[in-house]
Amino acid sequence: MQMIMFKMSDEYYLISAKSVEEIIDTVPITYVPPNWVKGLINLRGNVMTVIGLSELIGIPSPEKCMNILIMKNEENEEERKGLLIEEVSEVVDINEEDIELPPEKSDQTSYVGVVSFEDKVANVVNVSKMIFEENTAKA
Repeated sequence: MQMIMFKMSDEYYLISAKSVEEIIDTVPITYVPPNWVKGLINLRGNVMTVIGLSELIGIPSPEKCMNILIMKNEENEEERKGLLIEEVSEVVDINEEDIELPPEKSDQTSYVGVVSFEDKVANVVNVSKMIFEENTAKA
C-alpha cells in the first residue's frame, strides 16, 4: 500500500495515500476555534477547514509547517479537509506485514503502529476517522 511519509517535530509519520487527494504548500489560514482547527483556507474557490495534526494527536508543534494534506472523506466524496503538517518527505510502498502494532495499552487511538526503515522509524497514523467523524462532533 502506498503511504505518505512526513516529518513533524523531528519525528516521522505515515498516512495512507488513498485518503489524501493532494498535497499543497501552506497558504494563508484564517483562524477559527477550537484549537485543533487551525482555520479556513480558500483552495481554488472552495473554502476548506484546516486541522493542525500536532494539536489533534497531542505532539509538539513544529516551528514551521510547509504543507497541507488535502484529505478526502472516503464515505462522502464531496467532503474535504486540510491537515497542516511540517513537511512531506516522500511517498513509500509499505507491506501490511511491515507495520508493527502498538502495545495494547496504548491510549493513542490515532496511532495504528510503527514501520522501521534503515535510517528511521515512522509512526503510522489514522487521522481520517478523527477529522471526519470524531472531532466534528466536538466542534
